[in-house]
Amino acid sequence: MNRIKYIWGILIVLCCLQACYDDNSKLADQPIIEVNILPTAKDSINIYFNNTLEIKADIESETDALTYQWDMGLYAEDPKTGESTTVFKNISQEKDLSYVVRELGHYHLRQIVTSEDGSTIKYYHVFVNSQFEEGFTILERRPDGKGGISFLKTLTPEEIEAGMEPSFMQNAFAYANGGKELYLDPVDIDKVGNYLYILHGESQKLVQIDAKTFEEIYEYDFKFYQLDFVPTTMMTCDYRYCTEFTVTSKNGGVAMVQVQQQAIFPFPGLPQGTVYTDGYDRPSYFSSSTEVFISKDRDAVCWSGANGYDPFFSFQNCFDYFKGKYVLKIFQNEKSDGNDVFVVYRDGGQTKVVGIHSAMLNLSTGKGLWVLFERPVREGIITEESQILPNDYYTCAFVSHKNEVYKWFYTQLDLDAMPFIKLPEGEEIRCLNHYQKSRNDSNYQDYSVQKEIYIASYNPNREGEFKGSLWVYNADTGKLINKYEGISYEPVDMFYKIK
Repeated sequence: MNRIKYIWGILIVLCCLQACYDDNSKLADQPIIEVNILPTAKDSINIYFNNTLEIKADIESETDALTYQWDMGLYAEDPKTGESTTVFKNISQEKDLSYVVRELGHYHLRQIVTSEDGSTIKYYHVFVNSQFEEGFTILERRPDGKGGISFLKTLTPEEIEAGMEPSFMQNAFAYANGGKELYLDPVDIDKVGNYLYILHGESQKLVQIDAKTFEEIYEYDFKFYQLDFVPTTMMTCDYRYCTEFTVTSKNGGVAMVQVQQQAIFPFPGLPQGTVYTDGYDRPSYFSSSTEVFISKDRDAVCWSGANGYDPFFSFQNCFDYFKGKYVLKIFQNEKSDGNDVFVVYRDGGQTKVVGIHSAMLNLSTGKGLWVLFERPVREGIITEESQILPNDYYTCAFVSHKNEVYKWFYTQLDLDAMPFIKLPEGEEIRCLNHYQKSRNDSNYQDYSVQKEIYIASYNPNREGEFKGSLWVYNADTGKLINKYEGISYEPVDMFYKIK
């Protein structure tokens, strides 16, 4: 009985204490601070490499006592669950995001806004694309003699739908490399796989850059190979197995650049006793690319469709066929049995062309050249300044002369007296080219892509800073398709860069 009285006494005391307790807690009667990220910015963002990703945060909250965090990582997902497994890295702690994107790819962006009561998170998909993905590429010489790149990106259907207009970007290399510029005396540019290679003459440099971002990767210096080696021409091929480039020097000599070793070596296999200073090359289905060398005195030609190591495919010097003559230009076609060689040369005051079957240039038979034909060429059109572009789809060659282009069915006919294309007065043609598939393409020999001809010209009297222009014509009819005037410095080389 006493025990029951004792328990009731404790309960009465506890009730009294509860009645006297003053509850100052704010959890029950104070509202939680809410933070909302309003959907002003798109959840999916496309941006070009090296541009600034800017998002102005639109935050709805009753307090300014907020902290901010932006995290980004290369997008990844679990193949089983489909959930994101992105590894995030903090890129900003400001309210508004301003961040220069330096890498291509698909990224996951995370926006975190935190109050004293918790955090709100929003996710974005960011696609960093290249403004140099695909399009016309012009290697140019600036008034100060330095090289540069002018580029016209081919717009995607999404970009066209968004209202974008195609326009050239000048100084693209400097833009992609923090203001760093190319060297003096640019002479050649080629694409090989994922890279572009830019050759400089008097500066004796070969610069390797990323083909999509134009960022510099590596630099070769020919002075360390040979002090007086001044490059003139680079011969290579857009092929995954192409790891060696051939480079000629205006002072004589041929070097081989090996990209895997990042080194320069003497080029093997050429006939001894002849100094070579210039060359010509083109892709080939049979041997990746073919190379033709021209002697210092331009009275000897040497060619091979293989790599120079096989004694059955060694380089030959055309059996002194051009001694006492002067070689102007060389070009090649592509046939089922190899790349024939066509040489335009001067002989006793007369311009001629000779077609030489590829087999007799390959094999050391000692019986002389297998000459397909030899005939005079109309005078006054083909000079050392002319460009010759063979077109395998139409079985012709396009020949430039001043501001004119001639369509030449070289295997059968002489040059026409009238030009096929004529640019406006004052334009000086510097480069001819057409669409060229990569040697990696299984459909490489589909020459139907060569239905257009690209012409880069220079007009020293054009008003404004940029005196170079690009013209696109129908290769069958000669009809003008597109023109881009005043878009570059003086063109040195030009091609359509594929992905």
